[in-house]
Amino acid sequence: MTTLGAPTSPFSTFVWENKTPPRVQFFTWLLVQERIQCRANLVVKNVIDSATCALCQAADEDCNHLLFSCPFAAKVWQDIGFQIDEAEVSTLWSIQRPGGIPAKHYHTLLHLLCWHIWKHRNDVVFNSLPASHARLWQACKEDARLWSQRWPAVDRVIADSWCSRFPIM
Repeated sequence: MTTLGAPTSPFSTFVWENKTPPRVQFFTWLLVQERIQCRANLVVKNVIDSATCALCQAADEDCNHLLFSCPFAAKVWQDIGFQIDEAEVSTLWSIQRPGGIPAKHYHTLLHLLCWHIWKHRNDVVFNSLPASHARLWQACKEDARLWSQRWPAVDRVIADSWCSRFPIM
């Protein structure tokens, strides 16, 4: 749906036309516009003094670093076969689908991974939990199965196929 006279957005279909929970859709809408409250954005707003990534402590935490170039996040994508060398959040929907991952509901998988990297980062920052791929994958599995309940029953095996690709830690 578009507003009469409004310019079309290159990401509106990716963000809004799927079965992702609304709060995750909203997060993704902010993400593709690089407007999430990552440390680099908070430094610009004079909320904090340092933009250093909480997960790797090796670079400034902007949206692209947090989701793709941080070693923690890069391993998440690598573990299930994604090539994210040139990936940017502003074109998240154009990330190539790895072989073996069903095309149907693929954008929901991208939402799921970004959402859980973000939530995991927040656990590290706000709850002082250590970074843990095992904890991230467990959360992804739980939400994949939960979110699949929004799909037609025949599609629910897709979430099972995702979960089978998530590493067992």
